Amino acid sequence: MAEESAPRPQAAEQKKKMRNWWIKTVLLLALIAFSVAVMFTLGDYVTENEVRQVGFREMLEGMSVPFFFAFLGMIALYIAIEFLKFSYLLKIYTGKWRVRTAMKTMLLGKYYDGVTPFASGGQPFQIYYLLKKKDIPKGAAAAVPLARLIVSLAVWCVFSLLVMCFAPDVLASSDVPAVSATVRIVAWFSVFLNLSFPVILGVLSFFPRFVMKLTAILIFLLKKMHIVKRKYAVTKKYVRGVKEYCIAIQTVLKKWKLLFPLLLMCIAETATTASIPFFAVAAIANVPMTGELYLQVVSLNIISQFSAYLIPTPGNTGAVETTGTIVFATVLITRPGVNAVLGWVILVWRFFTFYMYILSGIGLNAFEIARSAYRNRKAKKAS
Repeated sequence: MAEESAPRPQAAEQKKKMRNWWIKTVLLLALIAFSVAVMFTLGDYVTENEVRQVGFREMLEGMSVPFFFAFLGMIALYIAIEFLKFSYLLKIYTGKWRVRTAMKTMLLGKYYDGVTPFASGGQPFQIYYLLKKKDIPKGAAAAVPLARLIVSLAVWCVFSLLVMCFAPDVLASSDVPAVSATVRIVAWFSVFLNLSFPVILGVLSFFPRFVMKLTAILIFLLKKMHIVKRKYAVTKKYVRGVKEYCIAIQTVLKKWKLLFPLLLMCIAETATTASIPFFAVAAIANVPMTGELYLQVVSLNIISQFSAYLIPTPGNTGAVETTGTIVFATVLITRPGVNAVLGWVILVWRFFTFYMYILSGIGLNAFEIARSAYRNRKAKKAS
């Protein structure tokens, strides 16, 4: 009897995990649908309903095909650079080129960034995935995602600071209305907050005992607040995790000379990421490509994204769409015919830079669930 009842708790736990996954997936899809509705509603509002957003067919008819392929080319270039970064880091820390592992690690990070608050879940799941690979050392499994995060985030923040310093002059060079002072202040604060993260990680890695004591104190306080139940088990788990992270960051810093190619890749990726919205505007709005428009879109893209980073929705969903629509409207509504496709510009940009990863991740998870259920059913019939 004991042997027959043993699998039941495991099966119940599996069903619970599956149910939770479906609930989270449905909520995320609902949030995405809400975000799309917000884009078009705000698009009508910011243009004061002078021009209604055009339909899908009209948008396609007015699209610039060459610019759209250029837009897709920029997306492909971004994905290629991201893949190369993980491939290069795996080569540094394991001594082997692992193409398939690099691709899966990259896609896994994109998906979990999109389903966790503040887009913060990618690195832990990447580390977990690499730890499951038996031939990858524990230090390398943690060092690869962390090295990529630290260098990429630092380059993106420094680039954004430089752009935002010149943004007022760029936006004031034409008849573009001024961006809200509140949005600017929030964006500046977000840039410095994000830039402090890799700096703090690097500094604290040299004081692992202090960080472990700080972690233990925090868990003790959470226990007093009745948020943590099992203090000893939780403390042991997270103190050990902090120690491993410190070792991993030290491993990253010890090979800093080998990270110069990664730095160059991050600079190329940052330039690509900043340029993607411009090509979306050029393709969907079908406007002439000018240097002034490019600088304006790059500046507004950075302001809108950093102002949305502080909103704790999964992958900043809804926040980026809202701030993007409001901020991009300041440059688009001054150009004839562009305000009618404002919602489509934001939608196409977000689909290929965010929704695409979420939908592919949902599809892969659904496939794994279906395949697992099929195999279990087949195994039961065979027994």
